[in-house]
Amino acid sequence: MRPVRLAAPALVLAVFALAACQPTPDPTDSPAPTSEAPTVAPTEPTDSPEPSASATPTPSPTPTETPDAGALPASCEEAYSLQMQDWLFAELGALNPSDADLVPSSKLADLLDVIQGSPNLTCYWTPEGGGTMALNSNAAVISAEHEQFVRDALGQAFPGCDATAEHVRCTREGEQQEGTLETETVVLRGDVMLTTYAMNVDGALVQEAVDDMLAHLPQ
Repeated sequence: MRPVRLAAPALVLAVFALAACQPTPDPTDSPAPTSEAPTVAPTEPTDSPEPSASATPTPSPTPTETPDAGALPASCEEAYSLQMQDWLFAELGALNPSDADLVPSSKLADLLDVIQGSPNLTCYWTPEGGGTMALNSNAAVISAEHEQFVRDALGQAFPGCDATAEHVRCTREGEQQEGTLETETVVLRGDVMLTTYAMNVDGALVQEAVDDMLAHLPQ
């Protein structure tokens, strides 16, 4: 039996055909590089600048001292003795009536401005419904910055009054052209100022009322 010799060349041709079918590697196909985050050197913290030793805080302004209203009597009933209240009621009729035309406690506008900005107590005696008689006393606690201002005003308005004394008491009395008798007394004692204006009231009663109210005010 004769051997078959065609098998070897056929096998070679088959291997060659398989080799020819393999794809040729693309020289541009290179493996993708591995993406790794670059190493960053740590940043050293920066020291904050020290505050200047020469910088000093600005001091707050000193508040102005406000007079204490608690130094005054709480009401007019506490500002007079019972005997003086009886006398004033008998002569003038009523205390602080709501329907009366109020006369000022002083004819000096400068003093009224000081009173308006200070703790004060007004006691107004006059008949019910008003009339031609009245007595108005006002006790005020004034600040130290107003004291010299008050003294200057008194020295100009009350001739012969020593407004430089430790305790000042100035009084003037006169009659208006309409026949109205006016009496005005101002007392300055420490930080307390008592102004009293009376219209058609006996001068002795006015001074007694001033003295009685002073006895109930801070010394």
